[in-house]
Amino acid sequence: MLVKRKSGLVLVLIVAVLTGSLLNSTPASAASYYVEGTDAAAVMFDPLMVNDFSMQMSPEDFDSLKYPNVGWDYEGDWRETRMSFTMAGKVYGPYVVGVHLKGAWGSWRDVTGKAAFKIKMDAYVEGQTLFGVSRITLNNMVQDPSYIHESLTYRLFRNLGIPAPRTGYANVSLNGINYGLHLNVETPNKQMLKRWGVSSKHIYKGAVPYFPDFYPGSEWMFAIESGSETDISDLTNFLEINQLEGANWWNEISKVTDMELLTLGWATEYFTGHWDGYVLNRNNYFVNFDDKGKVLLLPWGVDQTWNGALDYWSSPALMTNKCWGYETCAATYRQSMAKVARIAKSLDLATMARSISAVIRPHIMSDAFGPGIYTAVANQNNTIWRLKDQLTILSSIVQPYDTTLSSVRVNSIAYSPGQQVFLPAGTKTVSLQVTTTQTNAKAAIQPMGTLRPGLNSAFVVVTSSDKKHINTHKIALYVYSDITLKSTISFHANVAVPTFSGLSNTGTLGTNLELNTDLSIDFTMLKSKTLTTAKAKAIMANRVKYVLTNLSKRGIVPAKVTQTLTSTGSANNLTVIAKFKK
Repeated sequence: MLVKRKSGLVLVLIVAVLTGSLLNSTPASAASYYVEGTDAAAVMFDPLMVNDFSMQMSPEDFDSLKYPNVGWDYEGDWRETRMSFTMAGKVYGPYVVGVHLKGAWGSWRDVTGKAAFKIKMDAYVEGQTLFGVSRITLNNMVQDPSYIHESLTYRLFRNLGIPAPRTGYANVSLNGINYGLHLNVETPNKQMLKRWGVSSKHIYKGAVPYFPDFYPGSEWMFAIESGSETDISDLTNFLEINQLEGANWWNEISKVTDMELLTLGWATEYFTGHWDGYVLNRNNYFVNFDDKGKVLLLPWGVDQTWNGALDYWSSPALMTNKCWGYETCAATYRQSMAKVARIAKSLDLATMARSISAVIRPHIMSDAFGPGIYTAVANQNNTIWRLKDQLTILSSIVQPYDTTLSSVRVNSIAYSPGQQVFLPAGTKTVSLQVTTTQTNAKAAIQPMGTLRPGLNSAFVVVTSSDKKHINTHKIALYVYSDITLKSTISFHANVAVPTFSGLSNTGTLGTNLELNTDLSIDFTMLKSKTLTTAKAKAIMANRVKYVLTNLSKRGIVPAKVTQTLTSTGSANNLTVIAKFKK
């Protein structure tokens, strides 16, 4: 399964290192930020900015969040709460939202301790979002005294092409109680997957208390996060595939999932020391089935990472052992290990760790529920040392059979291997150059035909220097199409209230504009003879605002908007001409 990912901004803040410590004692001025994505919500997931969530609920609801009214295995109903969000000094809200506690065996706390929270923006107000986000997850990080493990680990997963949450930081208060620094973790749901170009029909969660694996009859052990509560035939079919062995298993599972992505996920769990994930504990993972029944495993609960290297070939999990028992799959896994080493090195996670640690330092110092600044700094230092040590170990392991690519150049522009390359509309041919990670490996670029609009694939066959290992790389080349879309949205006379057909056309417009690039929209409306120019402009501005607000709820924000009064058409219609690449 190909995961399409829009390239986002991923820049590095470089800070100085004090003698005798891996960390900075004071924050440095930010030169840039680790922000990914072009959607409206991207600003919420900046690990170099600490925001604020302030919540207020009734005394009765607050008391209901104390044990034994709730527990790690009983979240309870959503509690009505007024919430304000502050970012860069600007306050958003207050919003009426739903709140309940979050956590599992080790991390759950009630409101008498450092509680973690889930926020449902639309629990009481239909369609309400914060920057287009309807679900907010605030982790308490009680099992991560460094405060940085999740931000580092999820970034590695994402850069390997595995849909994983983005992260930011926030101080959280409820009813005047400061619960300290939390991690704002992007919630794994349909909305998150949509940004990656992945649909979602069903999401299951594998977690405590059952630690489920993919054995037939274990359906009841999985929690259903979204999708049908009664028709779970997609999961049943996947469990039946995992009854097979050897080539039969490989052939069938390859039809329903991307085995490179699957093995990359496993290799990343080992590299980061994620002992509480699927491969070692059958815990903390989501299983997504898309509209075509394709399977994708998503990581979760990575707070206890970076505490030591793990044995890459030891696992109690069903699928890992089936893979290692069949050489074609084992070879794929070995190459995934090599890719993890290469991507981890390129990301320079140690610099990211130092940068985040400097920014959050004063907030750790004021976190009354936290471990204290000295414990945090010690664990941050240890994390940075582990990052380097675990990379050295993995790089040494994979060196003999590494057939990965270290660089790709398309039309003389450098790209990361595995990164989707977007090309201008009308592109028919490209110049392709590659460099292998292993010095003496050989790369053979396969002949390419004429490129067509949409997704194309180029293939490169790499043979290791000892000629014992061969790997075929697929390079995704996406050729844009220049599209012009015209739509008419009707309104009631002289107001910004759409008619029934106007409501429908607004929804259709949003669907047609999803996953676009370089969007510009030109709005036109007839100036009625019965209205002054100023009044007509005001009506038009409100109608445009209505349309843009509805588009923003889908994460669609045009780069350019124009508004023009015309002498033709209908005064009750807003004509929309959208130009974009897709």
